[in-house]
Amino acid sequence: MNRLLYVLLISALTIIGFSMYKQNDLGSISFSFAGFSFETNLVVLMAAILCGLFIVSILVKLYRTIRNIFIYFGSKRQKRLREKARQSISQGLIEYAEGRFEQSEKILLQHVKHSDNRLLVYLTAARAAQQLGAHERRDDYLRKAHTETPNADLAISLTKAELQLAHNQNEQALATLTQLNELSENHSYVLTLLANTYRYLHDWDNLKEILPQLKKHCNLSAESFLSFEVSVCNGQLTNITKNITIKKTSSQELIQFWKESAHHLKVLPDVIEHYAKQLIQADAAGEAEDVLRLYLNKNWEESTIVLYSELDVLIESKQLEMVESWLKDHQHNAHLLLALGKICISRSLWGKARSYLEASIAITPMPENYLKLARLLEENIDDQAAAQEYYRQGLHLLAGDYADDILEKNSHNVIDETPQLKIVRT
Repeated sequence: MNRLLYVLLISALTIIGFSMYKQNDLGSISFSFAGFSFETNLVVLMAAILCGLFIVSILVKLYRTIRNIFIYFGSKRQKRLREKARQSISQGLIEYAEGRFEQSEKILLQHVKHSDNRLLVYLTAARAAQQLGAHERRDDYLRKAHTETPNADLAISLTKAELQLAHNQNEQALATLTQLNELSENHSYVLTLLANTYRYLHDWDNLKEILPQLKKHCNLSAESFLSFEVSVCNGQLTNITKNITIKKTSSQELIQFWKESAHHLKVLPDVIEHYAKQLIQADAAGEAEDVLRLYLNKNWEESTIVLYSELDVLIESKQLEMVESWLKDHQHNAHLLLALGKICISRSLWGKARSYLEASIAITPMPENYLKLARLLEENIDDQAAAQEYYRQGLHLLAGDYADDILEKNSHNVIDETPQLKIVRT
């Protein structure tokens, strides 16, 4: 197109110039500027203009050629640098995966300026710095990641929260996650991290508040969600007990909370046992016994019967009959026999108590059943010699002396060999 234009222009000038020459009239043109004047004919002016255009065209082409040369070599250099950046990302990720965090951080940042994926570089470098304990560098990389990719704020903030949690910066992580939850409401992973953070911080009220969202929007298994519910229930029970202890009030608030709790939680042994322990701390051991006994009557749990055996409470005859009925299926349970021994002592049934406690010792010797039996013999049955022997055996057991010959010896044969131990109470 440019060549055709030049041809037409030259042709037109040639025709005009030839016509003017034939007519012997080349025209006259003059102009002045800043004290300078110039006079020429039209043909010369046109020829000068044509030459000027030709020179400008040559200069433009020369400029474009030089520019293209620089662009070519520059693009080759940029391509080479981008390739190095890709290799550094790949090698940096390998180093990170193999646990060489210092090398990973260094390699990742070597060509970050030429990388096509600076977000990945800075996020991985932040994780590497976290592993090295360089938390200031970690935060600096996260800021750079946000500067490079502002639209990836969710990914960057999630990474920041994860790293804060890994470093036990739970309060800072809570602030990050709370802001994220406001920006991206009902995001499943944000909700999960937020729930775990509330659990770490024992913030049971806020955790309870987001449980409906957690259930609706997070793909949690039934077991995982139940663990959050159990944590909330047990945590709130603990907080109520602390308030009762501080204010020195009755256990009614604790009992009322239990009544209002979800039924599917009140049948779990972990929750039942925790509630019973809180009742004991709130000086409501009788209520704890009632809760544990009714639960054990329908659901047998070893940990629950162990807790039940630790109680020293007075119960009615019908309640004692219920506990004794458990022996039909659990007659070799040492903790059940210990619990029965304690209950019989509280009801002044000395003979029954002795039988249960001796049976408990025969199955599983424990410092507590030795102590209960020794006190029973000393204070209520007046068999001092046997009491001293059980005190001795209990002390051996408590001190870690589990020698079979000591535990298997007949107590009447050992009494003569062992000096009497005088128990003095102040």
